Amino acid sequence: MLHIEVVIGLLAGVALLGAIAERAGLPYAAVLVIGGLVLGLAPGVPHVRLDPELVLLGFLPPLVFAAAFEASNYDLRANAGHIISLATVLVLVTVGAVAVIGHAVAGLPWVAAFVLGALAAPTDPVSAGAVMRQAGAPERILAILEGESLINDGTGLAAFQVAVGAAAGAISIETGIARFVIYAVGGCAIGLAGGWILVWLRRRLDEASLEIVLSLLAAFGTYAAANAAGCSAVLAAVTAGLYAGRRAEDMSSASTRVQTQPFWEALKFMLESTLFLLVGLQLPTIVDGLPGDALGAGIAEGAAIVAVVLLVRAGWMLVLWVVPALSSLPGRMSRRLGEVPIAAERLSGRELIVLGYSGMRGALSLAGALSIPLIAGGRPFPARDEVIFLVYVVVIGTLLIPSLSLEPLVRRLGLAGDERLAELELRIRARIVHAALARLEELAEEGIAAEETVERLRATFELRLDRIGGPERDGALSEGAADAAAVVRRLRSELIDAERRALEELREEHGLPAQILARIHRDIDLDETRLHV
Repeated sequence: MLHIEVVIGLLAGVALLGAIAERAGLPYAAVLVIGGLVLGLAPGVPHVRLDPELVLLGFLPPLVFAAAFEASNYDLRANAGHIISLATVLVLVTVGAVAVIGHAVAGLPWVAAFVLGALAAPTDPVSAGAVMRQAGAPERILAILEGESLINDGTGLAAFQVAVGAAAGAISIETGIARFVIYAVGGCAIGLAGGWILVWLRRRLDEASLEIVLSLLAAFGTYAAANAAGCSAVLAAVTAGLYAGRRAEDMSSASTRVQTQPFWEALKFMLESTLFLLVGLQLPTIVDGLPGDALGAGIAEGAAIVAVVLLVRAGWMLVLWVVPALSSLPGRMSRRLGEVPIAAERLSGRELIVLGYSGMRGALSLAGALSIPLIAGGRPFPARDEVIFLVYVVVIGTLLIPSLSLEPLVRRLGLAGDERLAELELRIRARIVHAALARLEELAEEGIAAEETVERLRATFELRLDRIGGPERDGALSEGAADAAAVVRRLRSELIDAERRALEELREEHGLPAQILARIHRDIDLDETRLHV
């Protein structure tokens, strides 16, 4: 259990290191992990032991629920083949490869080696999204990686439970396979039920605070229910988030969504940052578990495991590129699901390089390692401390290497921006504005509003269309009109600044109620946001 002093220290560390990362233009994940390593070794800093239950029950449910809620169902369906192959086949291949190297190089017993493989195989849902977004990776790669990391934790944790059960001598091969299936299917079923309940309740409410509470309840509730039932808690929270996210437009109003989104963004940043810092701070505690003369050998063995993890992932990408049948299968699956061609295209070699380089492991793997039982089958778990240390080296290696070098790689490969997706977004935005203008003309003919009102609305939407531009434009505005639009934007910006100054003066002079100030500030913020839409 974390003391209040530790919590305050963690938040202060997140704020300080996050500010350093922002000012230096460095990936905040890498800065937080390295900062945690340095702080953990600094004299006088108390050791902070990462409680596995804190990660598995405190951090993970809201993070995976929010990631699944925000995930595009369109992108997940379009890339279903890639996601499924990475989250199942690649995970199981990596489990086997790491187990073989762990047994041959580190001298681990086979049971301990398979536990190591199960913990080192799945990518991390927190690390993957955080690092890839900051690196500016293409949206399609980000969608595949996040989908993979949301699903493969169920595969990896199921393999982990089977391996731990085998160490206790309580699981046969047939029992292990059956438990694996029940673990995954049961988690999805519980998550689906929790997501349905959340949607049913939120459709009957329109209060942002209550909807936030209900969403948190769904995240923690489905996770806890699946965990108590012996099913995949991660898949339960993911399924609930996917189900609710698919129905987000129907179950809450626009104003409620505007109010709830900042909460989730702030919560995700705080939890992700704290986890990165905690991972770095674990170094002294984990090293203390090793014999005094085993540190050097453990680092070398851990480096070998990191190399295997990265090479197996790179090899799988090479297979997808070289073998046409495998590389085109995801596209065929996507087309059968009715997706558009841009989403069903075969991944290019450059995209496969980025995807293969992005196998970040994180706090979930470390929490699983720390949860390895001390006693299994009436005897000490074999090589428990060595497995924990090797998992830690894998987490640090796969986190720091990509986070420090992924952004330059993305730029070097010319994938920092996807022109096709940008063009598609412009076309969609233009079509929406055209539809609004067409409806406005219909309403004008019906005489619902005065001509002056219609003209003002028409000018507003034409100005928005001019900012969009793009191939769906029904004829470009004149150069003079474009200049006029720029003038209008500048005038609106000046007016917003004047409103802010006036509000601050009123606050200082009259001591306005906080609720009124908050509402007016929010309205001004929304007006400023609309300038960039």
